[in-house]
Amino acid sequence: MPVHNERRRHTRIGNDMPLSFSLSILEFTNLKRVEAYGTVVDKSNAGIGFVTDIQLEPGHIIRIHNEENSSVTAEVMWVGAIEGKYRVGVLIYK
Repeated sequence: MPVHNERRRHTRIGNDMPLSFSLSILEFTNLKRVEAYGTVVDKSNAGIGFVTDIQLEPGHIIRIHNEENSSVTAEVMWVGAIEGKYRVGVLIYK
């Protein structure tokens, strides 16, 4: 039986909960703040995987809002299109 080598450094925990986030986008000379939503797919102690309707790009910096009216900053590490939506992996800044 072949051994499967996991490439991930951190164990993922499956999840299915709503996610609220924001990012700033430069449109011409105006900085525009965009509020968006998604659904968490999995979490680790270093990051979050989620699905959203908003097309993000690797390198985007987003602000993930918590229920306690606090937020964390995260960097988009990868994005993949899936069924008309976007699967996103972010690294949480600590």
